[in-house]
This record gives sequence, C-alpha cells and structure tokens, in this order.
Amino acid sequence: MRTWLVSLAKAGALGWLFLSPTLAQRTTVEFWHSMGGVLGEATEKLVQAFNRSQPDVQVKSQYVGSYDDGINKLLAALRAGRGYPHVIQVYDIGARIMADSGAVVPLEDLARRDGFDLDRFLPQPRNYYTLEGKLYGLPFNSSNPILYLNMAAFQEAGIPFKPTWSLKDLEEAARALTKKDAQGRTVRYGLSIPIDSWFVEQISYNSGQYFCNNENGRKARATAVAFDNEAAVAFLDMYARLVREGVAANTGRNWADSQSLFAQGQAAIAAYSTASLTGVLRQVGGRFPLRTAFYPYLKERSGVAIGGAALYILKGAPEAETQAAWRFVRFLLEPRTQAQWHLDTGYFPVVKGVTELPEVRQAHVRQPNYTTAIQQLATSKVNTASAGCLMGSFPEIRQYVQTAWEEVLKGKPAREALREAKARADAALERYNRSVAGR
Repeated sequence: MRTWLVSLAKAGALGWLFLSPTLAQRTTVEFWHSMGGVLGEATEKLVQAFNRSQPDVQVKSQYVGSYDDGINKLLAALRAGRGYPHVIQVYDIGARIMADSGAVVPLEDLARRDGFDLDRFLPQPRNYYTLEGKLYGLPFNSSNPILYLNMAAFQEAGIPFKPTWSLKDLEEAARALTKKDAQGRTVRYGLSIPIDSWFVEQISYNSGQYFCNNENGRKARATAVAFDNEAAVAFLDMYARLVREGVAANTGRNWADSQSLFAQGQAAIAAYSTASLTGVLRQVGGRFPLRTAFYPYLKERSGVAIGGAALYILKGAPEAETQAAWRFVRFLLEPRTQAQWHLDTGYFPVVKGVTELPEVRQAHVRQPNYTTAIQQLATSKVNTASAGCLMGSFPEIRQYVQTAWEEVLKGKPAREALREAKARADAALERYNRSVAGR
C-alpha cells in the first residue's frame, strides 16, 4: 500500500509538472531601479504583487544605486552591447538622453499597438516624457516640490496657514518665524532648503520661465541653458540674504541634514519633494502638527514640472520578452497599483481615477497632506514652462547650478554666479549635441 501511495504521489507530481508548462516557460524580465530604503521596499512590494498576479512573467528587480549610478551603468552596458535590463528606471532629467540613445522602445508604440488609451495619463506627466510628439517612458514615480510647514511655529508667530506662496511671502514668513537666543544665535531657522538644482529649476517653471532655450527644449532641441532667469536670480539672492541674517539654514547638498533640522523643530519652513512626505511624517512623529503647501513663485504662479523618474523598455530583447516587459509596465498603470504606490510612498498617481478609489479617499481624509502635490499638479498650467526642460548633459549641468548656489552663499551675486555657470553648462550641452548629431 505504501509503495502504491508513493508511486501515486510521484505520478501526481510529474503529472502536475506536465500540466503546468508555464512554470518551466515563465519569461524573465530584468528590472533595474534606484529606489532605496522605504521607497525600495514599496518598489519590491509592487514587483512581488505582479509576480503573484499571473503565471507567465517573472520580474527580477535589482537596486543599482542612485539615479546617477543607474544611468551610468546602463550607458556602459549599452556601449558594451550586453548586460542591460529589459526595464530601467531613469530620473526625469535623463529623458533627452534616453530618447537620443536609440535604445528605447517608445511606450507610445507599445500602447497604440496594444490599444492602451494614452488619455488615461494625467496631462502633466505625459507632457514631460513626450519628445517630438511621442511618449517614450512611463512616468512611474512622479513628484513635485512642496513646502513643509511647522504649524506650531506658525501659531506661535501668529501667521495663518496659506496654500500658495510667492517668494516675497516666503521671505517675510521666514523672518517672522526665526527665533534667536539672547546672544543672537539662531535656535529656530525660518527656512531650510537643500542646495539642489531641482529647486532652482522649479522656481523657474513655477514662475513661467524656462531653464533651457527653445521653450525648455520642447519646440526644438535645447542648445543653451536659461537658468540665469529672473526667478532663479531672485530665489538664490533671497536665500543667500536669509542665510547671512541667520534666518535660513545652510545644510549643504544633503537633503537628510535639512530634513533632520526641520523634523527636530529647528526650522519652521522647508522645501522637499512630495516623495519625502512619508519619511518626514515619521521623523516629525508627534513633535508638532505638519501641513504642506504649494511651492513658491516669483510674481505669478504658472505651474511646477514633475520630478521623479520614468520606466523605459529597452530594445534588443526577443519579442516575447519585450511583451512581457510591457505587461509589467501595464500592471503598474492599473488604478489599484497606482493607489498602493501613492499611499506607500507619497508619489502621486499618474493615471486618472485613482483619487476616487475608496482606499485613497479614506487615506486622504486621515492625512490631507497627501493631497497637496495632487492639487498643485491639477492647478498647474500645462505649457512648455511647466513641461520642464529637456536637454542633454542635464546631470552634469545640475552640478554647475549647485556650485553657483554655493558661490552665492559665499557672497557672489546670483546673476554673476549663474552666468558663470551658464558658460560651463552651454559648453557641456554643445558637446552633448555634437555627440548625438545625425542619430
């Protein structure tokens, strides 16, 4: 009897294998991403959910370091002609580089062939990643910059909450919120913003100005930067002025140092990404009530550009693997997948209808700060300024902008520092454009 049962069990196991050929034939999709920490956990959660949702495709995710690390690793693999993934996450400023590489299967081609309605996308994310009239990447983790406000400090200073801020409003509030001891040392800064080109870019866009020429590289390829615009000059001069007066903090380029200062109650206003929201809420804990508001503008609010990154499907794989990669990307666009990603991270949904889902509406009631970036996006003008700058060498050019900010903090006028940075940036952009000419 026992022998018969063992034989039956073996036969059953073999029969199961024969009846499940997809187990042996499951298509593998390699996915590179740059999400670490809490964001990395949320990314892996989506990957595992997709793998469980169907029996045909297995996504293998790999963290490849920072955004800079990821794109550099990809470009090296493309030069070598091997070792690159099916899907990669590349930051917003890599959009021009990815399109120019010739290595990307445009998302629009896959969507139209599959009957996927591109109008499901919100206009701003679709606008950003559309080049020469074609959508290249999936806006995966999309964000925008927002202000973080310590409402206990606001109440103490008698300043009411307001959802929108001009640069002048921000400066006046920062002064009123600053606290100094008897020796004149600052014990609470009014403002803290990390030294990051992204904030200079966004003050430009939100003021209706361009960061590079040819209308942010949207009407024609960008051939020169335009970051020495009036909004950028006013922003950097204001920040340097407030640092000299002990009103604004200089925490350098490290976002974590600025966030720690804010979370400890030692800065009353800060500017970060909406993607920082979950982490900042955890850091603040119950120290003070937190509210968020729209990013500032110089004179008239136009609209911020999206930040974050997109997913690109790469050429060169067998057709079955490309279709498997597209299947994974489509899963990420499902409303409930977008809802989970939004609530786990703070990144906003990029397809329509997500905010109407019951779980999202309930979460927004519990934590209204998650709606700020969505409302800011919904009320931003859709134009070539808010579309954001498309240009090559953007990672290198960001370094020049950040160095200019540091020079302004040392006493150099912002206009002069930005013009010096512009000369270096224009040279870098010219070299890039020459390198891709004729492709």
